[in-house]
Amino acid sequence: MMIFHGPFRVATGVARPGIDAAVDRNDLLPASSLKGLMRDSAEKLLPGLPDLVEHVFGGPRKPTAWAWSSARFPDQPEVRMRARVSLDEETGAAKRDHLLFGEEVWARTAEFEVTRHARLPESPLSEDDHLTVLACAAAGVHSVGSDRRRGLGWVQCTTGDPVVDAALVDRFRALAANWGPQYVS
Repeated sequence: MMIFHGPFRVATGVARPGIDAAVDRNDLLPASSLKGLMRDSAEKLLPGLPDLVEHVFGGPRKPTAWAWSSARFPDQPEVRMRARVSLDEETGAAKRDHLLFGEEVWARTAEFEVTRHARLPESPLSEDDHLTVLACAAAGVHSVGSDRRRGLGWVQCTTGDPVVDAALVDRFRALAANWGPQYVS
C-alpha cells in the first residue's frame, strides 16, 4: 500500500491545450513507474551489487519473473491544476514566457501488486530471496513522480506479504552480505 503525504504527478510527457505537464487520467500511477521506483530503491539499498538487483528486476538480456500492476485507488483521486513560474536570479521577478501549468493528483492511498508471471531464472536466489528484495525495495520508496523537490510525490510504501519487519530486514542484510562474484552470470 502506498500512503500519500501530498499531491503527486507522473506526467505523460505530452502537453494538452492549456496544460504543459499532463497526467494520464486513466493510469495515474503506471506499472512501469512503480517498477522503476522499486528498482531505483533496490539500487540505493544494494550499492555495488547491480547483479543482485538484476537477478530480481531483470536487465537488458534477462527478463524479470515479476509483473507490476498499475496503482489502484480505493478512494477516487482528485486531479487539480498547479501553476509554476521561473524566477530571474538577478531581479527576482518572474521570467517572461516561463509559466508552467501542470496537473497534480491528490489521493490518500493506492494499492498495487507485484506478482510472479514466469519461472525464476537460474540463480542461487530462492523465491523468498526475491520477495525479500522486492519488499525492502518497496519500503525504500519515499517519493513518486516529478517535482519531488517542490513538494510533490512524498509517499510511504508498506507491504502485505511479506511484511517488512526486523526479521525480513535481517534476511535482506544477510542476502546482501553473502552476495559475491560466485553468483554473477
